[in-house]
Amino acid sequence: MFNILLVIIGSIVYGFLPIFVKNIIPYNYSSISIVFYRYLFTSIALFIIIIIRKKSFKINKKQFIESFIFSVIGLGLTFYLLSQSLLYISAGLMNMIHFGYPVVVLILMTLIYKEKINLLKILSALSSIIGIFLLTKIAAIESFKGIIYALLTTITYGVYIIANKKSSFASLDTMVSLLYMSLIVSVVFFIAGILTNSLQLLNNIFVFYNFIAISILCTIFSLGLLLYGVKQLGSSLASILNMFEPTTTVIVSALIYDEKLTINIIIGSILIILSTVFMILSSNLNQ
Repeated sequence: MFNILLVIIGSIVYGFLPIFVKNIIPYNYSSISIVFYRYLFTSIALFIIIIIRKKSFKINKKQFIESFIFSVIGLGLTFYLLSQSLLYISAGLMNMIHFGYPVVVLILMTLIYKEKINLLKILSALSSIIGIFLLTKIAAIESFKGIIYALLTTITYGVYIIANKKSSFASLDTMVSLLYMSLIVSVVFFIAGILTNSLQLLNNIFVFYNFIAISILCTIFSLGLLLYGVKQLGSSLASILNMFEPTTTVIVSALIYDEKLTINIIIGSILIILSTVFMILSSNLNQ
């Protein structure tokens, strides 16, 4: 019971990430700056943790090259698109659309790696597509950009999930791998910010606290609890409990920003959560 509670806490904490980003947006920080500061602080914290735990920083050339490619696409670009989407749509709507990424993983794994399709995978894809359709249907025309940005994250993050399973850096320690990826993303987006003149100086204490919350609580702390849960409970149960993440975002977003919970949002959210559950059950069936 205690292990289950820890995973739920980790999922709930991660669900606050879009809320913290939403808090930063009114201070006119660009999405490039938001990505840079998140992964800069994450890198610093992870470096200290790895030093204390005396883990090896060793990484080979192939692992570094693959880490570079997939960290920029899967972490940097995904978080950039999520931040952009929050300029136009609510945190709850954005996170629920983003949680449609398992269907992208399903399609890519079927096309590229020839994974077999079963009934549960079909149900997962249908639930996700219908759920996203219901969610996007409520958006006004001016919010369409936000919908597109959120939909694009399902592709970039889906690619990252597959890379985590199939690439050479998958064999690295999770914290070490995340450190290198965070460093790469922070450097790339620092350069992008300089070249585009869109990197702002961090000179607001409230914004600073939100970045610390995003980096320490929503990235390292929640990831640590989830990894512990996977080890103690198994990946299937831990993944199902992770459904508290998008649910938390929807509820907290509605409470803090007075965002309406329409019938479309409720049904669409349930369908997307079911989609992920179907995918997890399907994976468990194949093991």
